[in-house]
Amino acid sequence: MSRPTPLNVAVVGAGLGGLSAAIALRRQGHLVKVFEASVVKKEIGAGIVIPPNAMRVLDAFGYDQKNLKTCEYRGIVEYSAAGGEGRSWLFKDHATNYGVQGCLCLRTAFHEELKRLALGEEGAGSPVELVLGTEIVDCDPEVGILTTKAGEKLQADVVFAADGIRSTLRTVVLGTPVIAPAIGACAFRWLADASKFDGRPELNWIMKDGVSGGRLVRGPNGRSIFLYPCDDRKHVTVTMIHPDKRDQDKHSWHTRATRDEVLEEYKDFASPFKALIELIEESVNLWQMRAVPMLATWTKGRLALLGDAAHGTFPTLGQGAAMAVEDGAALGCMLPLGTTPQEVPSRLVAYQDVRKARDEFVNKESVEQSMMPSKAGLFMRSEEMQDFLNGHDAIGVSQEHFNKTFGRINKQ
Repeated sequence: MSRPTPLNVAVVGAGLGGLSAAIALRRQGHLVKVFEASVVKKEIGAGIVIPPNAMRVLDAFGYDQKNLKTCEYRGIVEYSAAGGEGRSWLFKDHATNYGVQGCLCLRTAFHEELKRLALGEEGAGSPVELVLGTEIVDCDPEVGILTTKAGEKLQADVVFAADGIRSTLRTVVLGTPVIAPAIGACAFRWLADASKFDGRPELNWIMKDGVSGGRLVRGPNGRSIFLYPCDDRKHVTVTMIHPDKRDQDKHSWHTRATRDEVLEEYKDFASPFKALIELIEESVNLWQMRAVPMLATWTKGRLALLGDAAHGTFPTLGQGAAMAVEDGAALGCMLPLGTTPQEVPSRLVAYQDVRKARDEFVNKESVEQSMMPSKAGLFMRSEEMQDFLNGHDAIGVSQEHFNKTFGRINKQ
């Protein structure tokens, strides 16, 4: 009996979603190439939440926790911008209720671990090939031909667009450009050195007081500060969401801001919170807050969207990266070794069927819980929502859907 022929898989984008898909498809025995436009792919951003549902996928991938330099995520302490005692929100114990503990880590550490799992010699399947400095500008989804910015044509049996919230290949899938719209909100994002807190009792609220996990400071006029430790508690990642008075469509989605600009925006916050801002030594990232609208479809022929290209959203629920990781795991289930190029389009439709409603739920709730005062903090208050998100078994659910749809047993 001849050995099944692997698919030639092209993944466009070497972010968290793209690498997750590459790992899952490598483990199925396919030949995977990841194309990245930048010459040196580095994740932008400070810390990241890896909730239990994403940790469950990482377990299946064979990750090494020590490489993530994690911190515990047991709950959140909420403060008023005026100061005073905080209110603690304890999450259900992850390990007891979901079988795996969520964590906090540096985004760069997470990215590097996914790269190791994709590119390393260890693990099932052939190592993924990462092609840097190659921008993909077009795709013929019916035959799987990619076009680079240099005009080169590349052939693949299946193509995955993991090219982010400003995806180029999303236009190919939908037939028209879909831009994540401006909504008039933005966020300062930066990384604080935890050693700077030593001998500063006014900063004890960050890491010494209360449950291990996040700190949320709610202020007037839609302004907030959310922070949590990462990198073995050596750093604290800070996200400060506030209204954007600029015409966002006339400015870059990502720029820089000075400490004085941050202090001015948060000048009416109490002194313990301004003491944190005063630790800024250089400029910080200023990101526009945008979310991808609900899309009619994620697939066309042999091309499928995943991660932010399909459902980029706000960080409100701490589930954005987790959804991209789950997408990657689902794709691995839908394309077992032995899948033929002719079968790819129907397998991609099955991937959309098993993922779209869940990803769009996170998208919708993340935006509404950030922008609608009546829904602020709903995720922290709702054990039902926590169970729905944290308790999900992406591989198990996808495997079941595959078996029901195609009548084959597939083990990842």
